[in-house]
Amino acid sequence: MKVPEEIVYEILLRLPVKSLLRFTTVCKSWNCMIKSSTFIHTHLESNHRNDDVQLLLHHPELDLYSLYRDEDNKDDGRACASSSSSSYTRIEYSTDLDSPYAFYAERTGTKSWGCEFVGTCNGLVCLAGKDIDLTALLWNPSIRKFVVLPKSGVTFCHEYDHRDVTSFAFGYDRRANDYKVLRRVSYFLRDPLVSCQYEIWSLAKGSWKTLMNTANDRHQERDIGNRYFESGHPPAFVNGALHWLQANVSTWNISVVSFDMSGEVFGEIAIPPKAETRKCFDFNRHCVVSRCRESLAFFESCRERRESGLVLRMNMWVMEEYGVAKSWTKLFAICLEGSICRLVGCSKSGEVVLKLKVDDIVEYQSVNTKTKQVKNFHFEGECSTYYSVMDAFTENLLLLDQPKVFTY
Repeated sequence: MKVPEEIVYEILLRLPVKSLLRFTTVCKSWNCMIKSSTFIHTHLESNHRNDDVQLLLHHPELDLYSLYRDEDNKDDGRACASSSSSSYTRIEYSTDLDSPYAFYAERTGTKSWGCEFVGTCNGLVCLAGKDIDLTALLWNPSIRKFVVLPKSGVTFCHEYDHRDVTSFAFGYDRRANDYKVLRRVSYFLRDPLVSCQYEIWSLAKGSWKTLMNTANDRHQERDIGNRYFESGHPPAFVNGALHWLQANVSTWNISVVSFDMSGEVFGEIAIPPKAETRKCFDFNRHCVVSRCRESLAFFESCRERRESGLVLRMNMWVMEEYGVAKSWTKLFAICLEGSICRLVGCSKSGEVVLKLKVDDIVEYQSVNTKTKQVKNFHFEGECSTYYSVMDAFTENLLLLDQPKVFTY
């Protein structure tokens, strides 16, 4: 008896990616169904509804990516050990992911110094190579495929005392069901920023587009990178927009810059009115924007010397109503031992994970945003003391319908 196609469709939607890839060889109709854009999108949405989310961890020194089970709200003693009586939280290691950039560089003969993590969204990961062309890749670890972005047309000439700095950001355009990479090239003469240009790449179109009227509008704003602790923090993708901190080069006042991925327009959001970090020239302070669950978050830390020694004072806010400055609400204000702090990320239960240096030893701490309880945090695995970025990851079939992809 032949099973109706709509029943087959519903059954396949419930299967993991590994099985679906194997079933593309069963028959031509299954191959076409699984590789269709509609099925790929519906399968991703189904995984989101089922809360089938893991944590992607990045180790910048080794360019290592690992997946962990994000089940810290389930005290089953395996995936996560955490309770009000225990003094630590741990999450269970799942698997390591092979970064495709080394494969790409070797296959193309590209001379490179590695690559940087740009961001992740819906299980796609964007990487930027440290090669002469600053090659960017869009990578799906679930199916071991990646797309190489074309060479950008926006560059500045290199002359004595001149330099340009390129940065990338990655997000999703829900309106068009499209994934986009934002690229900024900033041009410096000695130290002052004299000009910048933005352009955007679309997966659906496969090409770069220069964003008009941005070079002059935004050249007075300067990105605030993570001043301490390895590489910078990726922009926060919240409510369909990218967010990062910038400071006006004249006043050094800090604000949150937003870029709407659908409308492709910039905006500005005021930082929490009671935030202590108002200007960016105070190198004793650190601040960053991030995503906490589905909300925009602002995190700041400050080093203080007390009788007991050097401590870190940390504050964190979330914007309860997106775009409304009055809705900034403080989640916690705590003090911890240490000299340097980095916000690693947030779990789906809202637990905030911090990376600290205490007497030159790297430690992780987690803060429960509901109880304000602080615990030691432990990642299982050999390289667990070097992770610097933690973000949500959903298994998916994205890029399976793309014609120009690399498989490794």
